[in-house]
Amino acid sequence: MEYGKVLRFHRVKQGLTQNQLADGIISPAYLSKIENDQTVPAFEVLELLYERLGLDFLETSSNHPSKEKLKEWYEAIAFKREEDAKKLKEDILKQKETQENHHLYIFFELFRIRHLLLENEVNEAYKTWENIRQYKDTFDEEMEFYYHLGSGLLKYYQGDFDNSFQELMEAKNYSSSVKLEDWEFSDLYYLLALSTSQANHISASVFYVDQALEIYQANYDLAKSADCHILQGINYSRLKNYAKALENFHLARKIALQTGNQNQLRLVFINIGTLESRIENHESAIINYKKSLEYHDSESEFQEYDYLTTIHGLIIENYRLGNKTGCLEWVHKGEEKLKSFPSEAYSLHFEVYKKVIKQSTNLSKFLEDTIIPFFQEKKEHIYVIRYAMFLADILEEQRMYKKSSTYLRLAIQLLNKHSNLGGILL
Repeated sequence: MEYGKVLRFHRVKQGLTQNQLADGIISPAYLSKIENDQTVPAFEVLELLYERLGLDFLETSSNHPSKEKLKEWYEAIAFKREEDAKKLKEDILKQKETQENHHLYIFFELFRIRHLLLENEVNEAYKTWENIRQYKDTFDEEMEFYYHLGSGLLKYYQGDFDNSFQELMEAKNYSSSVKLEDWEFSDLYYLLALSTSQANHISASVFYVDQALEIYQANYDLAKSADCHILQGINYSRLKNYAKALENFHLARKIALQTGNQNQLRLVFINIGTLESRIENHESAIINYKKSLEYHDSESEFQEYDYLTTIHGLIIENYRLGNKTGCLEWVHKGEEKLKSFPSEAYSLHFEVYKKVIKQSTNLSKFLEDTIIPFFQEKKEHIYVIRYAMFLADILEEQRMYKKSSTYLRLAIQLLNKHSNLGGILL
């Protein structure tokens, strides 16, 4: 047992300095050596240090029954069984040793990061992550694995996709020396696929999806297999391999219909709509976007954003078809949704199309002074590109050629830099 790590963990947790813990037992310098596993102290010394911290010297925890309960909780979190996860957490918190035992406390806090993210409590998850970091030098390799995996997930939720990928790769490095279940490997590969896809490392994402899918299919996990097909469809769409993308979306749809998974069906139709839009099949895009709205079955934050995104897509497709009435109809539906779910970005999107249809005289000024700076600040490059090109066309019609070329150059520069952008969402 790593006595030094346990001593340091409880000393820090109780807010004691090395001088306070060592006082009258050993020197602070010798305690520092013990905590850093640079020496093996006498049994009597350890017993006195443990006693001062209120610990049972003979207790071990690596195979503690409570750890099995923690792993059961973690599995429920990973598979998004929210009710099971909530109940298991309540049961675990009733056990006194969860907060008092070094190993159990660390695992509880590491798993809690992911549970908070599942509940979309990103700020609380960040606070938990900051708290657990102070004990990092007491981690064993298993703890390091879950720490980096949790860090990767947290950074993903924060929109920092490149660093999310780096943290998950660190977790992968530790996975070879930790005993993991098959589902944990597939879970890691799927998270790597998500982060690489969002960071525009598309080929890497295709590879990791295949790795995850192989394990999920071997274990007959239909729901996770469908998730993989959706992500793979998004990847191939970004690679402009539309036939392969549609093949994956249709496989996901087939599984989701079989399992009755409304959320997956919603995502499938949104993404098919986006794909059809990219290849300028506007009528088909509208059909699929509308179909996705039929599966809008909750008011979770993610679904509400997807709902607004879908309405935005319907506005664009109707506008491209020259259907101004249909375009305005969806603008009004979007504005109605904003009353219950405010979003500055979508409010601006909808306002643009209102001004376009009503032929507002201040449209170019609105795009130049409000819209483009807003999306530049948010680093939402796809909308900067779209509105810069739109503004360039308007300025050209007004014979303001120099200004028009400035915005056209901005759009081209961003297109060259972010060649995989295309409005696909996950």
